[in-house]
Amino acid sequence: MLKIHLIAGARPNLIKLAPLLSTLELERNIDVRFIYTGQHYDKNLFTEILYDMNIRKPDINLKIGLGSPNIQISKIIKKYDEYLKENTPDLIIVFGDVNSTLAAAITAKKCNIKLAHVEAGLRCYDDSLPEEVNRRLTDSLSDYLFTPSVYENKNLEKENIKSKIFCVGNIMIDSLINFLSIKKNDIPKFKGIDGVLTLHRPENVDNKERLIKIIEEVKKWTKHHNLLFPIHPRTKKKLNEFNLMNSLDAILNLEVCEPLKYNDFLLQICKSNFVITDSGGIQEETSYLGIPCFTIRKNTERPVTIFKGTNKLVKINQVSKYLMKIKKRSVKIPKWDGKTSSRILKILKREFNIK
Repeated sequence: MLKIHLIAGARPNLIKLAPLLSTLELERNIDVRFIYTGQHYDKNLFTEILYDMNIRKPDINLKIGLGSPNIQISKIIKKYDEYLKENTPDLIIVFGDVNSTLAAAITAKKCNIKLAHVEAGLRCYDDSLPEEVNRRLTDSLSDYLFTPSVYENKNLEKENIKSKIFCVGNIMIDSLINFLSIKKNDIPKFKGIDGVLTLHRPENVDNKERLIKIIEEVKKWTKHHNLLFPIHPRTKKKLNEFNLMNSLDAILNLEVCEPLKYNDFLLQICKSNFVITDSGGIQEETSYLGIPCFTIRKNTERPVTIFKGTNKLVKINQVSKYLMKIKKRSVKIPKWDGKTSSRILKILKREFNIK
């Protein structure tokens, strides 16, 4: 019996974990446990994402709560280490690049337990981003690295990482395809919207002058487009701190709302003509859907969405120009086909000699 722990700590992790958990639970020779760290814990949002993704409740919730990265990582290491004393698996699988990912990776190696990283090899080579530090350290510790495209394989090879590297595709697309099979014809919550805006990264929202500039540009975008802006808690906090919320609320053709449930958000994306964002996962989802995505960042750890997808890195003052010629198009990225979880299972059965 192969004993596996799947670790998640934030909403994006749950989206990535869901298809693999479902796949592993069907195997009679695999005992899989779902460990939730509670890094980004809100009772209502947590319950909703479990329902939306059809995930069972975790075997344990470490409930670490908010705190600085160092505090969160140290809490996870302590609590997960205690859990492992009575529940030792053969393999620990982590996802993405949040603090929970790195904390579980450190714990695994200190306990001499094999470690696998799903979504390995993503790089933007900007160490000012905490996610970049998390993903690079996690990859350096991992025994098995599951990459979403060949670009990530090349990154790992450049860093002289010698572990077992497998290009399995993008596991988020597994969840997206499952969603589309169920919800494709549903009506979105907000009608008459032709574009979606999301912002949450410190480089965009933590500086007052930068936020003022973004608001001025949003005014230009909404002269010709109806935008939906699900406002991230971090962004909302900064807008209030800088006394800019009234300026945002005064913009015509801009619908500001609280963060949407995963299913509602995806449904809105599917019905939109374009997305403006600084998110990572949205770059992938829009590329699969063939929806133009304008990413307001200096760099991206997902270059395949630019080379083969519909994503474009832009400066804030360039967006208006691109919105004049938006056009959906069909794209196909190798192994972004909803079969990533099955590929991972096949590799694990081979590596651990499971029938």
